[in-house]
Amino acid sequence: MIDRHPDRRAVVLLGSLRAAMATSVLFLIGFVLPFGGPLLMLLTPQPALRLYQRAGWGPLLAAVALAATAIGLAGGLSAVAVYALTFALLTVLLPVLLGRAWSLEATVAVATAAVGAALAAGALIAASPAEVLAAVRGSLEDVRRQAMAVYGRAGLAAEVLRDLEEGSRGVIDLLLRLSPSLFLLSISVTVLLNLDLLRREQRTRGLVPVFGDLTRWKCPPELVWPLIASGYATLLLDGLPRLAALNAFTVLLAVYFCQGLVIAQFYMRRWRSPLWVNGLVYLFILVEWLLATGVMLLGVFDLWADFRRLNPRPAGDD
Repeated sequence: MIDRHPDRRAVVLLGSLRAAMATSVLFLIGFVLPFGGPLLMLLTPQPALRLYQRAGWGPLLAAVALAATAIGLAGGLSAVAVYALTFALLTVLLPVLLGRAWSLEATVAVATAAVGAALAAGALIAASPAEVLAAVRGSLEDVRRQAMAVYGRAGLAAEVLRDLEEGSRGVIDLLLRLSPSLFLLSISVTVLLNLDLLRREQRTRGLVPVFGDLTRWKCPPELVWPLIASGYATLLLDGLPRLAALNAFTVLLAVYFCQGLVIAQFYMRRWRSPLWVNGLVYLFILVEWLLATGVMLLGVFDLWADFRRLNPRPAGDD
């Protein structure tokens, strides 16, 4: 059969090559640049996802395969394995989930669970749970020692350095206890970031973005009961059940923090705040823990206060 559109095939092939090149660069740059590289790595699925929006499944799969080949040539088998279990899986999985027209929370939850399970299985195949935990603790200890060395060169008093030493060890213990929830939340942030960028690309092309207007999103009201139950469990239980409840509580607080951010964005859009004001608000939320806590509480109490007036109201109600 003669191809009546050779030019189109050439354009699609060129698009796959470009997407593969951009994908491999974004992935590998995370290992090369100590500052900013890991953040750019989170964008690894974007070139192939945007290609899929224009050309469909074939070019997307070709871009992923070519990117894996390039990553293998540059970084070896271990780099290919990490790419396949994380960003390659997410790149292929997101179009499948979006095609099912599920809710935002269901889409993010399934994508996070799939990537998390793949990574956990790969880690357990490569090493035992004890070795994985030891590697995580070793990495955190390296960061702590480097930070303490910087503080020591800064000329801080011996008492201050001793307090920082004790406090940093406590932080490491807390991070290790929260490592399951932090692991899942880091994947969720990657999924949400790529979904948001995909929505922006769809809006630029004049399409209706997936999930519609996210400033009107709210988590299921039933989620407040697991939040309350896990919060009480962290106080009343001990041992492994308490650890499981603590990680569940952390994940649920993060969900309500996202709802609080959506409420803040809703009112900034309503008040037509300038872009620089929005940027400052988000910056303050990130650096000031009291403000971040307030945003999280805003999301929790939205179930009763309905700050955006999304629930139907009686006709005579103001």
